[in-house]
Amino acid sequence: KIFSFQDWPFDDGAPPPNQIVDDWLNLLKTKFREEPGCCVAVHCVAGLGRAPVLVALALIECGMKYEDAVQFIRQKRRGAFNSKQLLYLEKYRPKMRLRVRDTNGHCCVQ
Repeated sequence: KIFSFQDWPFDDGAPPPNQIVDDWLNLLKTKFREEPGCCVAVHCVAGLGRAPVLVALALIECGMKYEDAVQFIRQKRRGAFNSKQLLYLEKYRPKMRLRVRDTNGHCCVQ
């Protein structure tokens, strides 16, 4: 199997619902456990809000501070996040669901 596709729609400009966050993080945890070093792509229509929020959540769950995750993503994707999404990320409390390290000691999201 070359790739699989997931469709998790949520309102443009809004933070993701809890179920989508859980599904997203579970997918990442499973993929990185089953296929260490694999690549996961995420995209939304414009690539400025929904996709960056999901990527930021993954980085935060891996141990990155939200400010650092936002800065890292904005270096790659100028204009990412709106104020509502930034507030959501600031208030998000990680459960460290992706804090699994590979055999080299690296976080599963790089």
